[in-house]
Amino acid sequence: MGTRGIMPEKRKSPVKKIVLFSLLGVLAILIAVGAYFYFDITAEIDGENVRDEFVSFSVERGDGLNSVSNRLAEMGIIEYPFFFRLYGSMNGMGSKIIENDYDLRKGASYEEIFAAITTPRKARPSVRITFPEGTEVTDIIEKFLAVGAEKGAAWSREGFNAALLAEYECSYIPAVSALPEGVPVYARLEGFLYPDTYDFYLDSTEQELFAKMVAQFIKKAETAGLAQKAQAAGVSVYDAMILGSIIQKESGNVADFALISSVFNNRLEIDMKLQSDATVSYMIPKEERLASCTSAQLNTDTPYNVYMHKGLSPTPICCARIEASVAACEPQESDYLYFIGTPDGVTIFAETFKEHQANVNKYLK
Repeated sequence: MGTRGIMPEKRKSPVKKIVLFSLLGVLAILIAVGAYFYFDITAEIDGENVRDEFVSFSVERGDGLNSVSNRLAEMGIIEYPFFFRLYGSMNGMGSKIIENDYDLRKGASYEEIFAAITTPRKARPSVRITFPEGTEVTDIIEKFLAVGAEKGAAWSREGFNAALLAEYECSYIPAVSALPEGVPVYARLEGFLYPDTYDFYLDSTEQELFAKMVAQFIKKAETAGLAQKAQAAGVSVYDAMILGSIIQKESGNVADFALISSVFNNRLEIDMKLQSDATVSYMIPKEERLASCTSAQLNTDTPYNVYMHKGLSPTPICCARIEASVAACEPQESDYLYFIGTPDGVTIFAETFKEHQANVNKYLK
């Protein structure tokens, strides 16, 4: 009886090898992605990426863990609402959330957030303050100081000076180092503290007061589509704000904004100086300002003297309403190069200097 031959070893198909390596590759990717999310979620839970950016957050009557977690994510305080809910449920926090207003730090640990929103707090005393359009940063600071002294808030000039240098959630705010020579530091926030009526907590820091006003500017600018309008006009948002602030100072009448904008835009197009008393006045002490600048004031060389320098002023000259900045981007079509404001608040326009002089003699003399 003969011996059986040894059967040749069966080789794996190349196709099977490709499938196997593909599966291993997918598995490796899944493991890497899983590891990334694990560490990212763990970092969020532990608050490893916390920032000193405070966000006002309100828990309303009837809010549960689900609605609270979703709004925390929408406001950028957390990133993973599902894991926030899971953490809260596992620690029995979901039923302990208390309705109130809170200032929460972006990226705060889950423990810190739950400690805030589950701890009973006394009502926070607040004060309502209105800042009219055309208000300047220095006016805003003085009003805060006056109200703070009256209401017992610990706001100080030193605190506001520090707040002028702080970082805010607005990419348009220039760095202090970017301010041209001769431009005061307070001008850095000019135009970004939106003129409106606010309710401020008396225990807020000076930076939190400014941050609330900057947030309102961002909201108004986004609603008005200012960035898109500026892009369509071929200008920067900041330049639109600068011209808008000049328009605001020249006339508080919104109906005049588009025509006043046409005058300034027409001048810029032909390389003509803007010659606005409003910008010259920005560097003049308020007690020395007049309806029209004096000859001595007009001959004082500052970065804001657009009788001496062509183009826009280096920064906005007031906190203008958003309609003024929009008008800067969308001027009404005209050939006007001049205008005056009459004592009774009417704006008179002219195409030529001769017409302008006639208007001056008729309405201002």
